[in-house]
Amino acid sequence: MRTHTLVPSLLLLGALSFAAACSPGTSGSADAAFARPGSTPAPSPVRGADPSKIKGLEIVSDNSEDKSCPFATSYPDVPGAEAMTAAMKKYVERRLASFRSGSAVCEDGTGSAEGIELNISHRFLVASGDVLGVRLSTHDPSGAGSGQSATTYWYDGRAGAYRTALGLVAEGSRGAFLGALKDRLKGREGVDAASLDDTFSAPDSRAAALDDMAFTADGGLRVTIDQGDVSAPAAGAFTVTLSKETVTPWLSAFGKRVQRQTVAPSRSLDLGATHIPTPAVPNHTASGDDDTDCRRLRCLALTFDDGPAVPEAATLLT
Repeated sequence: MRTHTLVPSLLLLGALSFAAACSPGTSGSADAAFARPGSTPAPSPVRGADPSKIKGLEIVSDNSEDKSCPFATSYPDVPGAEAMTAAMKKYVERRLASFRSGSAVCEDGTGSAEGIELNISHRFLVASGDVLGVRLSTHDPSGAGSGQSATTYWYDGRAGAYRTALGLVAEGSRGAFLGALKDRLKGREGVDAASLDDTFSAPDSRAAALDDMAFTADGGLRVTIDQGDVSAPAAGAFTVTLSKETVTPWLSAFGKRVQRQTVAPSRSLDLGATHIPTPAVPNHTASGDDDTDCRRLRCLALTFDDGPAVPEAATLLT
């Protein structure tokens, strides 16, 4: 699997472009991209974090060089959050193995099913103080329904531990939390009451269904349940947003720190990393035979189109 270190501004530009494309007035907010059409819009958006302040950040990316089995995956590797990185790596490798073995396109090598491509991308939710939050968004058209799903990963720098989404909620308050979610979901078109009860009653299925949680800019907690977890896949995903006043008493100590860092982010991130890689500095000027290793350096590609037979291109390239 190839590893690249990307320019933070380029990552930020992608995050802003994605948020703009999904801003109110279009199909929904960036974090409601998988929400079922017609669902009630959240009162406040979920903020993204600026990756440029994450020292030593590396992006682990991989993509297919075989057009008959196309895929593209990426997830972050943040110094100090090794346990969370390992969890994301395990998820990406599992989904990729499943896609390669279960996709007819990959099996027969013809590439005949147009648009069948596995894509796993990431977005930083919080990266400040001693907490880190990342959402992995997966698009796999080879599966049932739309093939859209998302999972949030959390790291507690104070405890030096990886946390699941349910780790935002105190164990003693999960009964009340689950009851509030069920009340909001029951009666929605497409939700199966029996499936909802079954999913929330079993620890494993509950953790799998409630694996996408993030705080809104005003401190509320948004919970997105993937398609098929409490309904038929065709019904889509469901989003429930609990206000700050409602959810705060139910949060764990870690959840409250994440909430605070979301509403009022610190200027720095400290996860207790013992070693932070120092980016290499190029010691030569670019040329036609540039041998810069973009796996070690922060690379940025620029293009310029001056049209045919226009002399400015030669000047720019010298």
